[in-house]
Amino acid sequence: MTENWHQNLRNKNREELIAAAKELFMKQSFLKVNIKDVCLVAGVSRVTFYKHFQSMDELIFEIQMEILQSMTQFVGRAASAEMNGKQMLTSMLEAWIDYASQHPEYIKFILLFDLHYEAYDSSDELKEQYNNFVNREKERHFLLDALDIGFKDGSLKSDTEPLKTAHFIFMSMMGLLQKMSLVPKGGWNSELQDKQMAKRFVGMLVQHLSGI
Repeated sequence: MTENWHQNLRNKNREELIAAAKELFMKQSFLKVNIKDVCLVAGVSRVTFYKHFQSMDELIFEIQMEILQSMTQFVGRAASAEMNGKQMLTSMLEAWIDYASQHPEYIKFILLFDLHYEAYDSSDELKEQYNNFVNREKERHFLLDALDIGFKDGSLKSDTEPLKTAHFIFMSMMGLLQKMSLVPKGGWNSELQDKQMAKRFVGMLVQHLSGI
């Protein structure tokens, strides 16, 4: 029981540190946040911090991977077995827009991370761990199933390199959503116009992939 209690406490402290850092990072650039700030919000000591993370960079990398996973899982849930490939892809891309609209601060974080990644004075081990994560996600790309189903049922035109197409869609969508996340919101009308523009882009992209 004692061992389980200690493990539960360790897990709780780790979750609190991640939650605190995410809260701070979403309010301001993570470049301005330090370990003391995170510990203060999490209500733990620096000693506890170093039991879970070797550096601030490690915590930043952890949150980047967590956000990417939550985003792709959200998008993936928009697909259903009743849809053909074209419908599945459209639904997923529109869900992606909804996610970005609900969490513009997450999209900004991903952008800031990517911009500063090469400048991080991080350990080779940490960068290798992150690169392995990215490569795994690329190999089992969350858009591949929709593309494969569309190629098989004829709702999308056949593609000899579906993985490259998935990567192209990812880069195009993230570029658009990141650009939108940087535009100051001028009220409901501005947000609505951004979403309409993004959905128009999705329509054009799916139309091209379906060969219409």
